[in-house]
Amino acid sequence: MKQLLILMLSLLPFLTSCGNIVGGGASTRTYVMGFTAFPHANLDSAVLDAWDAIAVSGDLAVIHEDGGIPWQEALDGTPYDASYAWWLDYVQSLIPVGHAVYLAVTPISSSRDGLALYRGVGSDEPLPPPWNTYTFNEPDVMTAFANHCLNMIDIYDPDYFAFAIEANMLADLSPGEWQPFLTLLDHVHAAIRDVHPFLPIFATIQADYYHNDVGGQTVPVADLLFYSDIVAVSSHASSRFDGDPDAIPADYFTALADLSPGKPFAIAETTWPAEPVDDPYPVYIPATEATQQDYVERLLTDCDELSAAFICWFLVRDFDDFWESDLQYYPSASIVRYWKDCGLYDGDGVERPALTSWMEALES
Repeated sequence: MKQLLILMLSLLPFLTSCGNIVGGGASTRTYVMGFTAFPHANLDSAVLDAWDAIAVSGDLAVIHEDGGIPWQEALDGTPYDASYAWWLDYVQSLIPVGHAVYLAVTPISSSRDGLALYRGVGSDEPLPPPWNTYTFNEPDVMTAFANHCLNMIDIYDPDYFAFAIEANMLADLSPGEWQPFLTLLDHVHAAIRDVHPFLPIFATIQADYYHNDVGGQTVPVADLLFYSDIVAVSSHASSRFDGDPDAIPADYFTALADLSPGKPFAIAETTWPAEPVDDPYPVYIPATEATQQDYVERLLTDCDELSAAFICWFLVRDFDDFWESDLQYYPSASIVRYWKDCGLYDGDGVERPALTSWMEALES
């Protein structure tokens, strides 16, 4: 079960339908709102606790698969590892009735600098031969990833589907892989569209990375938007603005929406810590519950103005217990530490002030 829980960390034009997904009544909200189901502790009960919170605190379930691809099985059309197949079906069974579903998968590694690793018994296993010699436009890679996307869509029947996560980072971290990656994207987009002509498909854009180098990122982001029905962005910007949401430029999200003004906008993932972020994270972030609430209110205001399609807050509850028992000892602990206190519920499951603002929007 531990490996299955670690998987959930994921570390690191047809959108008239979104109005229907929000539901009836007098709702003024254009967007659905939800979370990933990363648990606060390495316990089966914590997984269920996360889904209970998702059921009452949102109307969107987010399935974020960023822990590798079962490359050979997807290519051959053979069953995935039994524990992984069980997990996928188990998660599907936990999605609350009536919730919209946002499913994200990616052929890019969690470090965003190359081909995704292998998903076997556990997540992010080393690529076996010959996969460890392949790049994105290898025919077997393109076939396998298209098959995997279709398999995942069959399992989860999503309302929104991302087929690459924070893909603009690859263009900078491994520029030689960018054109091969676009070849893959073109192939997989066509394969999905052939089977699911009305499913909103997109690659997500890392907003903080874009704003850090607009000149260098403009072309890669335009490339991604060519294959995207939604301008879907991720942002974890508290370190960039020293924990001060008032320092975020007024056009932080609208500038990205304006790159493709005919398409809906969405927040594919975002967070803001509610407690100071310290060691082993490499910089200190002076976050508080008040600044978290300020960020949530800013986020909701921007999404109202942009008539957004959906918002994913990446963590529903602080994972203090999981950190103490497991995650602080992992090689990626210095990065994982950033997210420990980003929940809208604290580590004890107590509602944070930011949740009040979130729920007011949910009930609008």
